[in-house]
Amino acid sequence: MKLTFQDFEFDCQNLALSKQGRKISIKEKPAMLLGLFLSDPQKIYSKAEILEHVWPGRTVTEQVVFQNIGHLRALFGDDAIKTFSKKGYQWQLPVQSSEPVVVEPEARQPDPLPASAPASAPVTAGSEQAGEKVQGLPWKWLAPAAALIIGATVVAFMV
Repeated sequence: MKLTFQDFEFDCQNLALSKQGRKISIKEKPAMLLGLFLSDPQKIYSKAEILEHVWPGRTVTEQVVFQNIGHLRALFGDDAIKTFSKKGYQWQLPVQSSEPVVVEPEARQPDPLPASAPASAPVTAGSEQAGEKVQGLPWKWLAPAAALIIGATVVAFMV
């Protein structure tokens, strides 16, 4: 996915940055951090989340977070990333997708059993009916509902 902000375009898949069509050199870690920020610009990312995403499985100091945020601020301006004391960092520049949004057609849901089907028709995992509404009953909620009813009955007899 390609995202745009100010005069920049960022290719999230290739971690490639360009400005007005000209490629801008950006190192891997700042690009990964930028990708994280742009993936959810409204979110405040803690240092721990940033370390997990950009340096997974590696032991590094929090200083690398400060350095890479400083690098991004140097590229995009001090106002691009806001620091929230003891919470983390948040992207501040408006972000838009530069690719057309493709809306997938909704998957067709299987038809429920006809009214003439017996209510005791077995439903097995892997069958077309598994997890679907059969005779108006949502099977995926049957077990939790039964557990609740049994639990309430046991409590009623204990009192």
